[in-house]
Amino acid sequence: MLLAVDIGNTNTVVGVYDNERLCDYFRMASQHAITDDECGFFLIGLLQRMKVNAADIDRVVIASVVPKLTPIYERMSEKYFSVTPLVVSSKIRLPIKIAYEDPTAVGADRIANASAAFVKYGGPIIIVDYGTAITFDVITGDGVYWGGVIAPGPQTAGGELAGKAARLFEVRVEKPDRIIGRSTAESLKSGLFYGTIGLVDAIISLIRNELNQDARVIATGGLVGEFAEYSDYIETCFPALTLEGLKIIADFQSS
Repeated sequence: MLLAVDIGNTNTVVGVYDNERLCDYFRMASQHAITDDECGFFLIGLLQRMKVNAADIDRVVIASVVPKLTPIYERMSEKYFSVTPLVVSSKIRLPIKIAYEDPTAVGADRIANASAAFVKYGGPIIIVDYGTAITFDVITGDGVYWGGVIAPGPQTAGGELAGKAARLFEVRVEKPDRIIGRSTAESLKSGLFYGTIGLVDAIISLIRNELNQDARVIATGGLVGEFAEYSDYIETCFPALTLEGLKIIADFQSS
C-alpha cells in the first residue's frame, strides 16, 4: 500500500492507496514544530481510523512546500514504516516536462497537480488550486509544464488585510448573504469571497488568451468546495488531485 503525504503551509493531506484505489484521506493542520515521533504517532492513529495496518505500507511518497518539515517526515517514514520515502521534486522522473526557467523552483504540490492533470485529462489544461495561495498551472498539449500564476488565497489576503489596517479584522471565508455588506464583517466577507471569484476567472481568461486556445480547467485545494461552482470556466473539481499526482509519480518511477 502507498502512503501519500502532501505537506502544505496551512494543511497537510494524507492519503492511502491500495493499488489504484484511494482508500481514504485526511486533511490536518500543518504543525511546524512537530517531532518525528509526534508525526509517526499521529499518522499511525490516522491509519487505524482508516482501518489500515501500518505494516501494509510499503511505499511512501511526499510532496512538501515546507522545507523544515520535509526531513521530519522522511525520518518518520524510515522509523515507523521502514520505508525510504520518495520526495517529489523536479529532479526525479516525471510524466511531464518542466519548462520553468528554474525547474527546482516549482513546488512539489504543483508538480503533483500537473502530473495528475495531464495523465488523467491530457492537455492543454489549466489547474486552479485554492489554498494558502491560489495557484494556476498550465500544461500544454504535449505535456510540458509551461508555468503559471501565484496569487494570495482568500484566507491569506484576509489575514494580511487585518494585519495592515487598524480597524479591520479577520473573518470567516464564506459566501455572504448579500454583496453589499452592511457591517465591516459583511463587507470583508463580500470582498474576500467575490474578489476571489473575480480574480480566478480573470486570470483564467488571460491565460487562455495568452495560450491563444481553449484549455480545460480543473480545480483542487482545500477551499475548492467554497468557490469552484461560481467560476465561469472551471469544468471539473478534483479535491484529491495532489494525492493522485503523488501516486502517479510514485508509480512512474518503476514504469
